[in-house]
Amino acid sequence: MKVLNLAFEPAWALASAGRRALAAAAAVVLIFGYAATARAIIIPPPITPRVLCVKASGTIPKGVAAKLKCVAAYSTIGAAMGAATADDTVLVLAGKYQEMVTISSSQTRLSLIGQNPKNTIIDATGQQNGVFDQANDVTIDGFTIENAEHEGILVEGPPASCPLALSPAAPCSPSAPEITGVTVSDNIVRTNDQALDTSATPPTCPATNSTPSVPAAPDFEQDDCGEGVHLDGVAFSTVTDNLIMDNAGGVLLTDETNPNHDNLVSNNRVLHNIPDCGITLPSHPPNGAGTNIGRPSFGVFDDTVADNLSQGNGAAGTGVFGPTPGTASYKHLIVDNQLFDNANPGVVFHSHASGQKLNDTSIVGNQIAGNGADPTVGENETGPADPTGIEVYADPTASPIVGVKIVGNTIKNESNGIWVGASSWNNCPVNASTPCYIVDAHQNNFPPHSTGVNNTGNASEVLVNAANNFWGCGKGAGGNPACATAAGNVTVDPFLGAPAIAH
Repeated sequence: MKVLNLAFEPAWALASAGRRALAAAAAVVLIFGYAATARAIIIPPPITPRVLCVKASGTIPKGVAAKLKCVAAYSTIGAAMGAATADDTVLVLAGKYQEMVTISSSQTRLSLIGQNPKNTIIDATGQQNGVFDQANDVTIDGFTIENAEHEGILVEGPPASCPLALSPAAPCSPSAPEITGVTVSDNIVRTNDQALDTSATPPTCPATNSTPSVPAAPDFEQDDCGEGVHLDGVAFSTVTDNLIMDNAGGVLLTDETNPNHDNLVSNNRVLHNIPDCGITLPSHPPNGAGTNIGRPSFGVFDDTVADNLSQGNGAAGTGVFGPTPGTASYKHLIVDNQLFDNANPGVVFHSHASGQKLNDTSIVGNQIAGNGADPTVGENETGPADPTGIEVYADPTASPIVGVKIVGNTIKNESNGIWVGASSWNNCPVNASTPCYIVDAHQNNFPPHSTGVNNTGNASEVLVNAANNFWGCGKGAGGNPACATAAGNVTVDPFLGAPAIAH
């Protein structure tokens, strides 16, 4: 993690030197018209972004302030944010700040920088969020953010506009463009989602009686209060190099207010977030509201989850979910992650209703080990009853999940390497060629003495093409008692005689 060294001139401070007075040397350009009449056009010099410094005492030694190019010093982050405008840097020195920080939609390109994430602490006890960003091109870097009632970091625009229509399927519209260009990096986000009531079954996130009061979470965030880091309706943004631990969930990407797409979640350590998943990509009804079930979602798509450690979380290591009709989470890349010791399988797909889209996601090059089962996934349906690496599940009424590619993963210490179901799924479209629900799995390493691929689906409609995998031995699926086996409608030949990837 970065530590800002106050003994040296920081390079970024040189680019953020104090704002130059506009009155000092405005440029005057004389332009002559056809009648030789002079016209003066005054071009002001560019405005140099400012550095607004924060120290809990409100006092910064002059020498330090000069090195950091501080134009003003504040005792709270909120006071500095009240004075900040677009392009400014709010530099927060080590200390504990008991507040919620809000970045308004007009504060674009603002940088909120902590001196050192180990000792620059935003303690949001009793507050709805630690940091709430509503602006484009914002950087949030270098903090511990803890104890918020809901998310530690929330990036979200205004609620979607939904017509008052007799038909619940009438579409909603975003109230503003999606938020773009946000970077959340090098933070410790821990022990948030404090409003979660785990004594309820399932858990709930009710309103609190704190001062100020915190409203209940939206219907589709009731089981996690929004998790540690939540990007809702966000695009072309990055969550990287963070430690996200001991929240109700880790990283959450949703589409409640806008489409969510082309984001990168990389190089994070996502640990012990209970009861929910490590990294979750669910599509929700607009505004996350139960009253909008059946209306088309805005969609979660083209996101990349790469090089993360997701370990010891309360549900899946990484999950892709479509809970209601019209929801869509698709075309993601889940690559080179370590998915260990989670309560549910390392990677989970759940499709729970018709009219959903959970297609065309690639799961590539991950290390998956020691994860759990997922037996109670749907109404009147069961998922894998034994520890499983990757689960691809659809309720009996759900649309088929197609285009899923599972390639180059190493799976260890699991009873099922890949589990596909459910058993009573029988929902190929009329006149479709069958099988219509096809999962491709190649170049994977399955653990010996396991069911490498367990296809519980209807044999005439669900197929796993599992050619060219290593089945834990050189003899192929079931080739000797030590080899992994295949169950159900699974293509296993040809097979690899040696591991595809050495880790």
